[in-house]
Amino acid sequence: MQVETSVRLDALFATCAHFSGLLSGYGVLVMLLLMARVPAIEHGVGADRLARWHALGGRYVLSLCLGHALLALCGYTAHTGTDVHTACVHLLAYPAVAAAAAGTALLLLVGVASARRIRHRVGHDAWRGTHLFAYLGAALAFAHQLAGPDIASSALTVWLWAMMYAAVAVLLTWYRVVVPVRQALRHSLRVVDVRAEAPGVVSIVMRGADLDLLRAEAGQFFRWRFLAPGLWRTALPFSLSAPVRDDTLLDFAENRDLEQIVASLFG
Repeated sequence: MQVETSVRLDALFATCAHFSGLLSGYGVLVMLLLMARVPAIEHGVGADRLARWHALGGRYVLSLCLGHALLALCGYTAHTGTDVHTACVHLLAYPAVAAAAAGTALLLLVGVASARRIRHRVGHDAWRGTHLFAYLGAALAFAHQLAGPDIASSALTVWLWAMMYAAVAVLLTWYRVVVPVRQALRHSLRVVDVRAEAPGVVSIVMRGADLDLLRAEAGQFFRWRFLAPGLWRTALPFSLSAPVRDDTLLDFAENRDLEQIVASLFG
């Protein structure tokens, strides 16, 4: 008498693929939220801690994405009895799967560029520019998630999942685009002096209007984007070294490339 196994290999692969896919989709959402610069989150946790969580969590999320792809491929191969190459061709024929593959490739590119050995070899602007592909990768992965059976099986789950991503997208757009532009127009900040305090340490003196509305305090962390050649694409980190006085801000930073800042601002 033969006993039929109760667990099929393709079903096991499929179950693990679905689970890892849901985790990776949720993980991408959390990673985007950590870098949305929401004041309530940054003030309560700290920007430096959020950045560390983002860097650490990104590795796990990327591992889940790759694991999801591998498990799905193995499950399809076991279910159809085809070889890996044929299975890849068949799966990529589905638009949602092709979008997910492209999104995963973009996220992998960001992850590789963020590796310690590689990050030190590329410029800061190139590294930050590469990170912009993460948004496109997340959007492509989101399109795949809505087409997958775990989310698409219910109109309620589709709505809830879409609302979560929409909420994070709104927070990203508001706090990383709208708020900085609005504050720049409101306060009209201008650099009036650059002081080289020590090797690799520089202070920037800025003046503007209604700076008391910023409610800035000494020691507060800021990211400034200077509209100067070679600098406007990058938000540079500074710390406020003194309270606001007469609509004047005094920031300082430690950076090996600050000579470039001085040359660009007051060449």
